[in-house]
Amino acid sequence: MKKESNTSKAIKGMSSQTFVTIVLGVVELISFSFMSRLLTQEDFGYYAAITAVTAIFASFSETGIGSAIVQQKNLTQRFLNNAFTLSLLFGVVISSLLFVLAGPLSRAVADESMKVPLMLISGTLLINCLISVNTSIIHRRLEFLRLGSIRLFALIVTTLVAIFLAYKGYGYYAILTKAILTSVITYLLSLYYCKTHFRLALDKKTFKSIFSFSGWLMASVVLRNLAHQIDRLMMPRLLSITSLGAYNRPKDFIEQISSRVSGIFDSALFPVLSGIQDNRQSLSSAFRRSLYALNMFSLLLAMTIMFNSNILIRIFMGEQWLQLRPIMVVCTISVPFNFNGRLADCFLRSLGMTRQQFYFRLLEITLNILSVIIGFKWGALGIAVSIAIANAIAKLIKIVYIGVKVDMMPRQTLVRLLSSGRFLIYFLPIIILAFSLPSSWGGDLIMAGVFILLVGLVFLLLPRLVGKEYQDEVYGKIMGYVKSKIHK
Repeated sequence: MKKESNTSKAIKGMSSQTFVTIVLGVVELISFSFMSRLLTQEDFGYYAAITAVTAIFASFSETGIGSAIVQQKNLTQRFLNNAFTLSLLFGVVISSLLFVLAGPLSRAVADESMKVPLMLISGTLLINCLISVNTSIIHRRLEFLRLGSIRLFALIVTTLVAIFLAYKGYGYYAILTKAILTSVITYLLSLYYCKTHFRLALDKKTFKSIFSFSGWLMASVVLRNLAHQIDRLMMPRLLSITSLGAYNRPKDFIEQISSRVSGIFDSALFPVLSGIQDNRQSLSSAFRRSLYALNMFSLLLAMTIMFNSNILIRIFMGEQWLQLRPIMVVCTISVPFNFNGRLADCFLRSLGMTRQQFYFRLLEITLNILSVIIGFKWGALGIAVSIAIANAIAKLIKIVYIGVKVDMMPRQTLVRLLSSGRFLIYFLPIIILAFSLPSSWGGDLIMAGVFILLVGLVFLLLPRLVGKEYQDEVYGKIMGYVKSKIHK
């Protein structure tokens, strides 16, 4: 039987991931829409602050043990037992720590009302530590559809529960319940489908082997989450909890979409890159192709959100949120840079460069702290702008560094990035139209229609306008896929 190539594995994985991600995204958007209409800005502010604190502690549940399982060339039951034991120990420690510190942390970030929610959600940290081992085994087998199905089932059940509780007036406890139930259901299903029986094991040599990969990765994850949450942690004191809710809702909408989509790429590519980590030529080729394709797609996604922000807010949040359109537009600027950061992280993990990843996280947290301190003088919008600038700087430095590591000069990387966005020139009329049409359902629908028409014209009928690489490498595959579906 012919051995399946790495490219075929990646394509198959991305195809199944794409299907599951679309379904997950639809369910999440439905949940997002209902919650935006049932809860207040203050509710979302408190929940954002709670999840920001939890995310920092959750960093230790992302100890890199899961990635070590995927990256391990020769996985044994002994390695898995030690990985499980480490995850259990980390989970018990960090869950207990958050439970004990719930009071002081709630007062430091916002107020005493956060104490009980923090104590309740602390248990999910232990569960998530164990989930990471189960899902990594499934991930290593490239069973992306099964992994997505687990998440989908958990999401549907918990979304229905959360909507019911929100309707009954439970406020942000409705979303809190959703987060707790999601962890429990995901753990039970992932344990069943990973089909592995774990035992406690304390082997010093294996622990050292795991930490040689995951030690620096764990530290970098702590800084990553801190960098990502620093605005949510600082805003309640610098501004107010209501301002945080207003700022976080459009930002959360964009992050849900972009993280889901970029996760397709990351989940499918990481196991493949780990398999070719010793082949410099294959890594270089993978970086060049993925850099171009990912940036072209992420720029199109950003344009779609940015120039249809009014109608997206009306549909998924409600007209009471329309005044937050400027924040949503600014946050959208970060989408392409977040994709580049995800791509760079994927290569860093695949190459085992966890120490370098830690240093990049340190740069990100420094820039983000400075940006919040500078930006809060102009309110929530000022913080959004400053965070977007800091994000762009940090991600560009990281992606250029990866380029150098795979034999691509900084100038070549930057040219590659710019060439992937050539099509933006032909979207200038959209910019003019966006500022000239009235802010109404009618104007928003006209804007959406013109945008869809222009995208179809440029990408499907005039591929040369997008660029030679798109025409030669991407366009033919898209049209071939479309034709095959038509003939069927």
